[in-house]
Amino acid sequence: MVLLTYLLLVTTFASLVLTVLAFLGLFKKLPRNSWAGIRTSFTMKSDENWELTHYYGAPFLIFAGMAASAAGMAFVPFALADKVGDSLLTGVIIAQGVVLVIGAIASWLYGTSRARKFASA
Repeated sequence: MVLLTYLLLVTTFASLVLTVLAFLGLFKKLPRNSWAGIRTSFTMKSDENWELTHYYGAPFLIFAGMAASAAGMAFVPFALADKVGDSLLTGVIIAQGVVLVIGAIASWLYGTSRARKFASA
């Protein structure tokens, strides 16, 4: 139970971090870097490609991050009080991961396709 509570806290924190990164991309405040964001040969080619990809892909990741963090925050108090079963906690953690992965893939695919359409480079 303790391990699952820690995993729930980690996945909830990770979803909040991804949401913040997505907002930075939406507002074009996420600089091109080698550790956070959509890092493909296309996005790393220019700042314009980087900004456009993250701008267009951000809504998908924001939605996924908010959904995963809301689910996590709803269960954290119960997990800390040891009032929820292992199977339910496992399900919530898996659901958070699935939502975040789907959101990240959608963000990457849509953001890259739209950026390729509008980028001048």
